[in-house]
Amino acid sequence: RAIVINSPHNPSGTVWSAADMLRLQDLLAPTDVLLISDEVYEHMVFDGQQHQSAARFPGLAARAFIVSSFGKTYHVTGWKVGTVVAPPALTAEFRKVHQFNVFTVNTPVQHALATYMANPAPYLELGAFYQRKRDLFREGLANTRFRMLAGEGTYFQCVDISSLGVPERDLPEGDFCQWLTREIGVAAIPLSAFYGNGFDQRVVRFCFAKQDDTLREALKRLARL
Repeated sequence: RAIVINSPHNPSGTVWSAADMLRLQDLLAPTDVLLISDEVYEHMVFDGQQHQSAARFPGLAARAFIVSSFGKTYHVTGWKVGTVVAPPALTAEFRKVHQFNVFTVNTPVQHALATYMANPAPYLELGAFYQRKRDLFREGLANTRFRMLAGEGTYFQCVDISSLGVPERDLPEGDFCQWLTREIGVAAIPLSAFYGNGFDQRVVRFCFAKQDDTLREALKRLARL
């Protein structure tokens, strides 16, 4: 009935290319499958890449609910404010569900966001802002025993923990993250938390949406491993 995609992707940091989107468009063309395109990290794409929204591809846009988030874009996730864009017929059906699921967002937040968005710089410059933090964090991780995975978008960096020393590398991801928080003072999220069956692949996720001094202190602690 529907397929969900997420790009830029949380937790992996993967960004879909235009070729990926065209392939999806071809796959869905002979079907009536709806597309739910989670694009909440759309402004956090690095290394000169362009965010490939489903809205850019007519065959996808005609069947898509495109989800974005003021909370992610402006780093106010607790406000739980976002948008959904869809063709008129799909929007009409979505509004029926939305009315009984959320109903409305509080008025002061809507006015605040509308005023803030009058200046486009805060979101148009987000890619460069977070890439600088990503680069700072990755440069520091290069001096640790973690093996970095690619980080093309979002404000998350995944690392492989299997190259660490014993006994840390042998801990399940969840136990390792608890140990890391308790003993090293740095928080991470196990990727196994994103799987229904708790699939453990020796990978954890750090968030680099922090002050530079906080990142440097975290890197100093991680270098001790």
